[in-house]
Amino acid sequence: MKTKLFLTLIITVSMFSSGYAQGIVNSGAFIGISSGTHVYIDNGNYLNQTNTTEGRIDLDGTLYVEGNFTNNAANNVFINSDADGTVVFNGAGTQTITSNAANMSNFINFEAVTVSSGSTVLAAGSAATTNGALTVNAGGTFRLASPADGEAPSGSLITNGTVSGAGALYVDRHFETSGRYQYVSMPVNNATDNLFDQGQGAAFNPNLYTYNETYNASVDPPNTNYSNWSSATYGLYNAWTQVAANGTAVALSGNAIGYVTYNDTELNINFGGSPANLNNAASYSPTVSYTLNDNGGGAGNYFDGWNIIGNPYPCAVDFTALSLNNINTCVYYWDGDVGNYKYYNNGGTTYDDGSNIVGGGTRYIPAMQAFAVKTISATSPSVTFEKADRVHNNQTMWKSENKSYNTQFIRLKTENNSKADETVVRFLQEAINDFDYQYDAFKMFSNNEAVPMIYSLTTETVEYPLAINSLPISSVGTSIPLGFKTGEAGKFTIEVAEFNFDAGTEVKLVDTELDKEIILEEGTEYSFSFDGADNRTRFYLFYSSQGSGVEDELPNNDNIEYSSNVWSNGNNVYITVSSLNLLNANVQIFDITGRTIIDQYLSGAYNIINVSGASGTYIVKLRTKDGKTRTDKVNIQK
Repeated sequence: MKTKLFLTLIITVSMFSSGYAQGIVNSGAFIGISSGTHVYIDNGNYLNQTNTTEGRIDLDGTLYVEGNFTNNAANNVFINSDADGTVVFNGAGTQTITSNAANMSNFINFEAVTVSSGSTVLAAGSAATTNGALTVNAGGTFRLASPADGEAPSGSLITNGTVSGAGALYVDRHFETSGRYQYVSMPVNNATDNLFDQGQGAAFNPNLYTYNETYNASVDPPNTNYSNWSSATYGLYNAWTQVAANGTAVALSGNAIGYVTYNDTELNINFGGSPANLNNAASYSPTVSYTLNDNGGGAGNYFDGWNIIGNPYPCAVDFTALSLNNINTCVYYWDGDVGNYKYYNNGGTTYDDGSNIVGGGTRYIPAMQAFAVKTISATSPSVTFEKADRVHNNQTMWKSENKSYNTQFIRLKTENNSKADETVVRFLQEAINDFDYQYDAFKMFSNNEAVPMIYSLTTETVEYPLAINSLPISSVGTSIPLGFKTGEAGKFTIEVAEFNFDAGTEVKLVDTELDKEIILEEGTEYSFSFDGADNRTRFYLFYSSQGSGVEDELPNNDNIEYSSNVWSNGNNVYITVSSLNLLNANVQIFDITGRTIIDQYLSGAYNIINVSGASGTYIVKLRTKDGKTRTDKVNIQK
């Protein structure tokens, strides 16, 4: 006998019985299927309809579906999250599982799932969790579908039970690799490089690479030009190691290793085969290392420690949940669509307000996405992905998250001919002036000459280029050098994309080449011509306060240290002050023999003193009207 399950009725099928239906549209019914009961949707679909009273299923028995399974409601369909109820997909053709929500919030929370025949497809952009066993029997196929354009995620699957069976399981992905690089990771443990051969066959060698962190350049990159990472002059491009020679099939690690591929055409790859090949381990710990090469100086701290790893699971993972040891708390993404990097710095979730994001980076790492992390020490660096870190999330293109401002920060954006870049300077109580592995992010330079690059620099020891520069709140009166780089000369714009400061705070952009100072606020734009080089001395941010941050008195020598900032770049000495008593202080610069090179007075809060022809170590001495002094060593270059 076939029994229709009507829309608004509460239907409980008694134990050890069977019920049949030719399709269910649930607009608010509670359906109870007790233990030992078999309910068949014969030649029909199950649709959980959007309604103010959404339908739910309490499944302790077995539900057989020959058609599609769709959830349009906000709930997860199944009431229990245990594993004693089973949904069996037993249609002869293709059956599609669909959950419709922009952020995957209404994922279908199955208990156990069996694919007994035909092809069951988890639709692109849809999400499902199996709390019990996922079994694909012989003659059946389970597939995570990919969108045709790569803009949305593939079907997202979280498996909390075993994955097994004699059938087939595939994770499909369309990669937008046409004429650009794509960072990829393997969601399965049986992938080979032949998957990336563009259909050319085994004799074709795909441009597939890993990054060798231990590689030591034959010529050490100078720390004045960090963009030389990919320059053939300094050999660091040789750290990219080709996976295989022509015609050689090489196994690709599914243990969260990252790869980079370049192709002339777009790729459609079907990862998998046996259900047992799906990555379903409790945890994955890719090997990461820190090798101090490149003379071990400031350049070494920048160039060394980079590792390319990837999300091993067929769903997104939350970067903030990963277990990190001696790792910079920033995830560095490459976005081939724009030819530039995107950044997300965890740096304490208190500050997850947008100031920790550059270029639209996100905490959610998509399935099959590789990315860069930077180790900070050779002492047991590690990254561990665990099942508890998995999430259903649709952020394939790394959209920015909602903001609830609680940090003082400025976001600067530069753009030319639709190519753009941005940098963030923010002020946190816990930050330091030098590079901070918890709150800062190094600047990674695009190899696309058409992309204009903007970044700030540290000023304490080594001039590290930063995408996210976190400074202590107490650094009022600070002058922050800005670097600008592009391979093409032209007209460019620096725009204040976001501006969040307390009342009374003034932020200026200083263009030393044109001797201009521009007061900044949200939306401010500054246009200028640039010669297409890399310049670190033209632009500065000057951050000052009209409130309590300015010291009116200097009761002891310590206060002059906190009320002034002295550093050098090339043959220029930079001095900024935040105390009224320092505005007209005397400054003297001596060489190592004690000979006076410069003897003059400061002309304001922001000062650039050119020491032409000088080279080596010099002493800078500040003296206030009442005799308080500060002495600094600087390195001046011709």
